[in-house]
Amino acid sequence: MTGFIGMDPEAVRTLARQLEAKAGEIDAIATTLSAQIDGTTWLGRDADAFRSDWAGSYRTQLIAVATALREASTRATANAAQQDEASRA
Repeated sequence: MTGFIGMDPEAVRTLARQLEAKAGEIDAIATTLSAQIDGTTWLGRDADAFRSDWAGSYRTQLIAVATALREASTRATANAAQQDEASRA
């Protein structure tokens, strides 16, 4: 360790942008898969159960991951701003 304390704010902002971008990718995946599932010809109880699981659990979990990534992005951005402020003092 070189004695560095704190952070490289620009590196953390880059991380925040990557987190946000990956959240967007997950949103796009969820949307694409939902459209594919809705457009698939599949009838019966298994189809109904699968679609219910997708809408009620799997898609919801993907959206939760995207939300968590966005929250991490926001937090990282705020931490970088705080570091900038502390460095000016």
